[in-house]
Amino acid sequence: MMRVLGRRREAWRSVTSMKISRIFRSVRTAEQVAQLQRNCQTMIAEVKDLREQVARLTTREGQLRAVLTRDAQLQRYQAQLKKVLAHPDTPSYIAAAIAAAKLHRRPFPYAVVDRVLPTHLYKALLRGLPPVELFGDRPVNKQQLTIPFALAPAYSQRVWNHFVSAVVPECLVPALLAAFRGVLDDWIATNWPDVPSASVALGSSEGRILLRRRGYQIPPHRDPKWAFLTGILYLARRGDSEQWGTQLYTVANDEEAPGTAPHWIDPSRCTTVKEIAFRPNRLLVFLNSVGAHGAHIPDDAQPESLERYIYQFRIGPALESMALLKSHLPEHRRSSWAGKAADY
Repeated sequence: MMRVLGRRREAWRSVTSMKISRIFRSVRTAEQVAQLQRNCQTMIAEVKDLREQVARLTTREGQLRAVLTRDAQLQRYQAQLKKVLAHPDTPSYIAAAIAAAKLHRRPFPYAVVDRVLPTHLYKALLRGLPPVELFGDRPVNKQQLTIPFALAPAYSQRVWNHFVSAVVPECLVPALLAAFRGVLDDWIATNWPDVPSASVALGSSEGRILLRRRGYQIPPHRDPKWAFLTGILYLARRGDSEQWGTQLYTVANDEEAPGTAPHWIDPSRCTTVKEIAFRPNRLLVFLNSVGAHGAHIPDDAQPESLERYIYQFRIGPALESMALLKSHLPEHRRSSWAGKAADY
């Protein structure tokens, strides 16, 4: 009997040992599988990151090649550019063009200035548009380049830097402030009745070039609040359609923008009052006060390779004037004017 019990005990121990061994092996296998899964996830993430890096490098390589190619193409225009940029009649030409433009009041104060720039300067700006490849690393609705450019052909750098550092602040801005003086005085008096408009110094942003393609859509909105005036220069080229310019809207139950950021408005509240055609050398300028503006290009617009360029800049208070205006706001309105120091 004792022998039988001993054999059974040994058998039980053996079976139990085998079960425990299998359990340990199972645990080790589960741990290994989990670790393998973690390793695979890490490898997938690394491969994804590597692909993104390669895509960025490929895009950058294409951009550099496009800049070098365009540099070579524009080399023959460099010699005459100095004469174009230094032309003595540019200030008087721009002042006369803006002074002759009609100031409209509905849906908000705006003016359309045709042939706003001398032809030689306008052609130089078109010639100096950066290669389309430089816009291609952003989504369709956000393809833009600020000036001065981080990367561009030498000719592009030269003509556009001159435009934003000399022509805009020294020619466009003074003429536009003169044309909109009464409108701006009323706007300042309405919002800051205790501040004389003459004490508010206004300046301009350097601006940006925007590329719009098929499917572009920017819904009705108002620009950042400290931009008192917005200027849009249409950079139409030979053969560009006049369609798909800028829409101007009235807004039902309109109200003050709640903050300094762009104010997006429900399209169902908007009624189109005017469509500004996209014409060469045309400048649209408006008071960024009430109503809304927007733009769109249909998905099926022709040609498929459609490229639509504009230059946008804004005019608003200098930092000292911004601080002055903020200090004269009543308490209940201060939060709606709080934001970035130069948010325009």
